[in-house]
Amino acid sequence: MAEVRFLGAIRKAAGLTTFGIDAGTVEQLLEALKQVMGPAFQEFVFAGEKLQQDVEVLVNDRNIALLDGLKTALTPFDQVTLFINSARGLPGG
Repeated sequence: MAEVRFLGAIRKAAGLTTFGIDAGTVEQLLEALKQVMGPAFQEFVFAGEKLQQDVEVLVNDRNIALLDGLKTALTPFDQVTLFINSARGLPGG
């Protein structure tokens, strides 16, 4: 079971610091999170079916943009981190 860590504002929206979830890829993990997390989390992290532009996803501290993106494979021992890369809601953010 991969461990998802929520940092910063996403932690507040999730109401959790960590969450264990079974998924074969990052895309499957995000879809599963959509199903189990509340509406506040969904609205904060997702824009429709896609991630908000300022949401970063790391797998074992490596940005998925440097891996296989949403198709990045996960193992039960992986750590996935979600965080916001900007000051959303602040002027200029």
